[in-house]
Amino acid sequence: MTEPKGEYTRVSFLFKKYLNGSCSNDEAAEIVAFLEDPANDDVLMNEVITEWCLFNSEHKDNLIPTESKIIMDRILDRLHHQINLKEEENARNYSVNKFFTFFSKIAAVLIIPLFVYAIYLTSKTTHSMLFKATAVVWQTVKTPTGMQTDFLLPDGSHIWLNSGSVLKYPVPFTTDKRQVELSGEAFFDVVKDPSHPFLVKAGKMNIEVKGTRFNVINYPNEMRTELILERGRVRLFSGNYEDNNTVTNIIPGEHVVLDNSQNKLEVSKVDVDKYTAWKEGMLIFKDDPMDEVVRKLNRWFNVDIILQSPELKEYVYTATFKDETLTQILELLKISAPVKYNITERKQLDDHSYSKRKIIITKQK
Repeated sequence: MTEPKGEYTRVSFLFKKYLNGSCSNDEAAEIVAFLEDPANDDVLMNEVITEWCLFNSEHKDNLIPTESKIIMDRILDRLHHQINLKEEENARNYSVNKFFTFFSKIAAVLIIPLFVYAIYLTSKTTHSMLFKATAVVWQTVKTPTGMQTDFLLPDGSHIWLNSGSVLKYPVPFTTDKRQVELSGEAFFDVVKDPSHPFLVKAGKMNIEVKGTRFNVINYPNEMRTELILERGRVRLFSGNYEDNNTVTNIIPGEHVVLDNSQNKLEVSKVDVDKYTAWKEGMLIFKDDPMDEVVRKLNRWFNVDIILQSPELKEYVYTATFKDETLTQILELLKISAPVKYNITERKQLDDHSYSKRKIIITKQK
């Protein structure tokens, strides 16, 4: 492929190579840098339309229908959001291999929606159905185990995601209601908008909030879902939101625990800071039973701690940790309780991944 002259034609040249996967490493870096800048969206849109019009010789219309423009704007918004998320991840875990993993993910984010968009352009008989299908795209934000992150939703609500957590939300976000789905743990600082209720789906727990700060814990490997309200109002409901089946209303300072196996709900007053300090990089324990301490340490350090002696569960623990290593915390546990521990280092598995570190805690004789 011979490169044409001029800045705009070079973009066209690189874009074609980008789509057919023939970019060199330097060219790939150049086109990704071009895609990162929202100011280039008009040029990018023209390139996309040109490519897909060539792909479908039956499509002769050079004008972009209003609905097509809306879809493309959403695709571009999604692309830039994904690039920002991957840049943050790349900054934390930089290596040459990570860069190419990052690039391939960006390519996937672009090509898949464009394929849907092409079908939309070339299909006249199913126009209405496809527009409805592509009008809402679910965005996913994930946090690796052992890490935390925070970001803003399109409405300005601030979200903190704890280790090994996933949050999903639709784009466009603000329609008649704002909906998100959570697996793991998240702290929400929700922007108040009375005309657009904010709904959280966390396992079996359905939550409606209004200008509220709260924490939700919903790890799939645990048999309970928790909610801790710091400020504002929260309503738990069952079934569909439109049915208005209220289970209970929560006030600030309350901790709700839903037993997922028995569908049993318990509400109690707690020290909210103990449950929300993780977003500030702290672990706080206040008269917590040892099995609760172990549960939080397992999440925080991505390890597998086992209390081998049943009587250890009767011990309670009070401490605050910020920058301590796992070994330092285990040594402090030994000082406060008659325990000892043994660490089994990680092993490489058949799929070339590594097992978690296993730590056995036993009673000191």
